[in-house]
Amino acid sequence: MLITEFLLRNQYSKYGSWLKAQDPQTLHDYFGHSMSKKSIDSLVKQFASDPKKNHFLVAKIDGKWAGTIHIASRESEVEFGVIVSPQYRKQGIANTMMDEAITWARNRHYRHLFMHCISWNRPIKRLCEKHGLLPRNMMGDSEANLILQPPTPATFFKEQMSVAMRNWLALIWLQRLNSA
Repeated sequence: MLITEFLLRNQYSKYGSWLKAQDPQTLHDYFGHSMSKKSIDSLVKQFASDPKKNHFLVAKIDGKWAGTIHIASRESEVEFGVIVSPQYRKQGIANTMMDEAITWARNRHYRHLFMHCISWNRPIKRLCEKHGLLPRNMMGDSEANLILQPPTPATFFKEQMSVAMRNWLALIWLQRLNSA
């Protein structure tokens, strides 16, 4: 069962632990270069020092982290960084997270969304295109951009339904754990 949730600031270290548990190729595909555990710790510490500009949407399957989106915000723009663990790929997790994160960004009146796409990471490029982000080559890599539409009553409702569904699924999952 897929559940998504936004991390609280005091949970950012979980993001770092999850990143450090990823295989080197996954980290290379995400960052564009190798990352040491010390570098990840430094990065997470930086994110935690500015929680108003860093948000994390986490996808969990049966309580295990399957993927994340780091949402970095500045003024009227957001940048998404999407990563899904290899064993959970090709199950629609990135698509679900992107849809929720785009709605979240629209509802907070961000106007511009962009993602940096490493040249060899074709799944991320396809994900961008699927969600309307237009890739533009930049010296071998790509940056994908999308002008976000203003929020509507429908986007606010959609976000509230996501929260309600998340709470309901979490309750079911907890009941399953307690009965096991």
